[in-house]
Amino acid sequence: MLDKEISQLISEGYSVDELEHHISQLHEYNDIKDVGQMLLGKLAVVRGVTTKELYPEFGLDMSD
Repeated sequence: MLDKEISQLISEGYSVDELEHHISQLHEYNDIKDVGQMLLGKLAVVRGVTTKELYPEFGLDMSD
């Protein structure tokens, strides 16, 4: 299935290098987001609140 999606993107004009770079950036973003979630979780424990309660304080949306 992945090969089919890659072939589709290539037929739309994307290069393999662009796709690999984009995938690499997504991995980095997800790693950073995971660290942020971990820090919010630790702060929530220290404050005795839920992480959901911290979102407004840091300007975050629940879909973030």
